[in-house]
Amino acid sequence: MHIGKRTRNIRLKALKAIYLAELRQRCSKHLQEALHKRIVFPAELEDAIWQYYRKTSPSLQEFYSRYTPEWEMFYDAESLSPGDFLLFLKRMLPAFRKRYALTELDVPYYIGKLEQPASTDAGRKNLQEFFLNKWHRLLTAKEYDYQYHHIASLCNSFALLKASTGMKTETNLISSRIRWLLYNHPELYRKVMHYEKTMEQNRHIHELVRVLGKRSQGEKKRFDPLSGAQKEQLVRHATQSDIEGITLGNDLNHLLPIEYCYFAEETLRPVFMQRYTEKRLQMFDSRSQEDRSAAQPGKREVSGQGPFVICLDTSGSMEGKREQLAKSAVLAIARLTESTHRKCYIINFSEETEHLLVKDLYTDFPVLVEFLNHSFGGGTSMEQAVDEAVRMINSNGWHRSDVVMISDFEMPPISETLMKQILGLKRKETAFYALVFGTRPEMDYLNLCDRCWNMDIPG
Repeated sequence: MHIGKRTRNIRLKALKAIYLAELRQRCSKHLQEALHKRIVFPAELEDAIWQYYRKTSPSLQEFYSRYTPEWEMFYDAESLSPGDFLLFLKRMLPAFRKRYALTELDVPYYIGKLEQPASTDAGRKNLQEFFLNKWHRLLTAKEYDYQYHHIASLCNSFALLKASTGMKTETNLISSRIRWLLYNHPELYRKVMHYEKTMEQNRHIHELVRVLGKRSQGEKKRFDPLSGAQKEQLVRHATQSDIEGITLGNDLNHLLPIEYCYFAEETLRPVFMQRYTEKRLQMFDSRSQEDRSAAQPGKREVSGQGPFVICLDTSGSMEGKREQLAKSAVLAIARLTESTHRKCYIINFSEETEHLLVKDLYTDFPVLVEFLNHSFGGGTSMEQAVDEAVRMINSNGWHRSDVVMISDFEMPPISETLMKQILGLKRKETAFYALVFGTRPEMDYLNLCDRCWNMDIPG
């Protein structure tokens, strides 16, 4: 016999917990590869889940109330005497027939048993409890099925779990960090997706990103002081045995033999020392990846290097295809902030300059896209932009930065004062690179660069 009042096995609070757990489980499974490749960060995924959960969980209340009338009818029947319960069954027989098959709940059978004169009060009470227990199980199962069907429907409607929404399909989503960021800001999709496609297809941009990425390897990392970590963490190179070509730098362990000849010859040693300071010695290049030490959970790494500083020419001569390539390069460099823990400082220049500091691509992405969608037009003032870059590097102590100039460089020569300032930064290991458009660039700027790429040659 049932002792004490039966209760519903499923409550709204428990239902919400089940829904949230189901969302998390499905997303983790669906985006397992993206999480492993760090295209999607766990904290970002959790934010997206919570936003969708808060938006959709109120609908559980609406669905939860579907069986309320029957539950109220059930609770009323629990407190009835056997005689009153018999009258209840007779009165509600049509309703039971609509809700349950005879094989599930044979109400006429119970009515017949309760009407038998020989039945004792105890026997009829036991029969009543048996009926209520069976009804409770059937009603609970119906509600669970209905609620779980609704929860599954809500999960299937979550854009991250849908397989028919273009960029949000699993194949597309896990292929790019940018696409994940665009998921969080779908209104930006049409504005920058063509830049990402160009970025992925252009070999010059790929090479620039590889060079900048290698410059960030082997650097001492530290934790954000606000995270509470006390010690610095050193990230070391893997063994550089996979030689792929020749590059410039000042790593004495990987110099070409000719450079040792310069050092050995007394008359040529000053030339060697100058090129060493400017990191322009010829050395073997490799594709070794850094051996990342495991960071402590909850600690955010930041680089000891300065940011990537981009001087982007937005003058009228850069309109059209040049503009698309230039903005694609900016996106590619900005994406490096995630893997290198470095910031990205962007200076747009034509007749005037505008600037933007990207600290975290996830939170700063909408501002970056808005910044990139400024129209190109007006004249060119490269010197003003480079002067701003030099000023920011010096005033913030951003030494060991990487400055990338993107322009057609069809402009007046650089002033002697600014040239001296740039050479001073290079002695402090700030590197300069250039993406060059056009056929008549001003060589004063390019001669200062560690490496240049001609973007008008098909990439």
